[in-house]
Order: sequence, then C-alpha cells, then structure tokens
Amino acid sequence: MELRQLRYFVETAHRRSITKAASALHIVQPALTAQIKALEDELGIQLLERSARGVSLTVEGEAVLRDAVSVLRAVDDLKRRHGVAARPGRAVKIGIPNGMTRTFAGQLIERARQQCSFDIELIEGMSGHLLEWLKSGRLDIAVLFASQPLRQLEVRRLTADSIDLVGPPGALDAQRPVAFRDLPQYPLILPNAKHGLTRHIQAQARALGVELRHHTTLDSIAEIKHLVSQGVGYTLLAPMVYRPEMEQGLLSATPVRDPALTRELVTATRRLHEAGDDIAQVRALVHEICGARQDPVAAPG
Repeated sequence: MELRQLRYFVETAHRRSITKAASALHIVQPALTAQIKALEDELGIQLLERSARGVSLTVEGEAVLRDAVSVLRAVDDLKRRHGVAARPGRAVKIGIPNGMTRTFAGQLIERARQQCSFDIELIEGMSGHLLEWLKSGRLDIAVLFASQPLRQLEVRRLTADSIDLVGPPGALDAQRPVAFRDLPQYPLILPNAKHGLTRHIQAQARALGVELRHHTTLDSIAEIKHLVSQGVGYTLLAPMVYRPEMEQGLLSATPVRDPALTRELVTATRRLHEAGDDIAQVRALVHEICGARQDPVAAPG
C-alpha cells in the first residue's frame, strides 16, 4: 500500500467523480482507476461504487476514508515537524533547458513553498546535458524535448510550442512569416548540438534538403539572444524563450512556415523514481503551471 494510493482514494471520494479527481491530481483517468483498484485488491474490499452519475462510497469505503484521512493528516504533520531534519540536504532536483527558467521557475518556487514539505533545486542546462544528468541520477526530473532519445524513462507530455526566426530589433515583421527553405539567407547563431532544439532543427533541414548557415554556436541561450540583439546574426527560438526581450524592444521575431517549426516538451523521470511521492508532487506542479495533464507518451528511441 502506498500513500499515493490513499491520497488518490481520498480525492476521489471527496469529489465523487473519477474525472474531477483525475483533473485535480493531474493524472489521466486510467492511471487513477488502476491505483484505486490496486488499493481495493490489497484491502480485499470494494471501496467505490461506479455509476453514470459518478462514484459513491461503499460502507467499507466510508470506514477506510476516515482512516485514510487520519493517516494522511498524521503523515503531513510528521513531514511539517520533522521533514527537513529527517532528510538532511535532500531536495528534489529538476532540470530545465537553458532559456526556459524565466517561464515557470518563479511560479514553481512559490507553489513548492506553499505545498511541499521538502526543498527543490532548479538546475539549468543544455537539454542534452539534462538527459545525461537524469540518467546518471544527478536529476530527479527533467524538462526535455520529445525528439530526444528517451528510452527507459517515464515520459509525460508537457506542452508544444512554435519555433520562430528571431532577429535584431526591427529586422523581422511578425506579419511576414519566413519559409523554411529561405532560412539559409540568414546567418544563424544556434546552441551546440547538445541542445535538443538544434538537433530538431537540423533533422528538419536534412529532411527538406536545406543547408543552414551557421555564424557560430554557443552554449548560452542568454548570450545568443544578446548577440542577436546586437545585430550579429539571427537565431531560432520558441516564444517562451525570447518573449521577455522582444517585449523590451531588444529583439524581433516572425514565424517559420512551409513547414512550420514546432517542438514538443515533456517531463521525464527515471522509472526507478516513479514511486517517490515528493518527485511526483513536483512533477504535478510543473504540469499544473504549464496547464498540462500528465498524459504518458511513447519514448522515442
């Protein structure tokens, strides 16, 4: 029996709906149903009765609900009183690709302070490095590109975003998209090949037979944006990465078309860590901030 199963059961019992409980818990309905079924099997009793109107508690379920609430309250009290001392130095470590920290780091820190009884540590890096660190155990969670090789990881879809051409102030008109085949006209400054964004762009270019011009490659997204703002070249970035500078008048941008460039982001954990309530809680917060459910996706090879 896991604390997570008790929390899922209590949430479902209070909301009288699998659908509403799954939404509140940021998990898919089949996963919630499976966890409650596992709890019922372990206890050897039926906890919920299902109907077209939702779910209701059985007599046994009402008794288990009272006990489950008491257990969870006791655990939460224990964490509040002794959580830090009981796990000195332990923090959930989440890796975020360069340039994305501003997008949700502030919200994540604020919500974690309110809802978590443990520390979190944010680590920014190239997506290729984040993947290596996750596999080696240096990270508990990583935000990664879905196009990366994610075998043997537990992967959940996070969000999708466009990739736009970004240039110096006034150089690009958002109402005049640039065709992908015309990108060689622009001297591009891109992250190095360790960055999933660059590999994604290069793969698209190869598929279309387009040879992109590189002025240089850099490890720092911040430095790339600075160089572009100074007129040194152009780059390809998602709006969530360049929006702050564009709002300040430091950059201009326009969509890429024929085909449109997009990227899909996921959260990933090592499967060994999936049972950790603290890791699951932080992951749920990331998805909540991005307005995303935790739908599982097949990990590419």
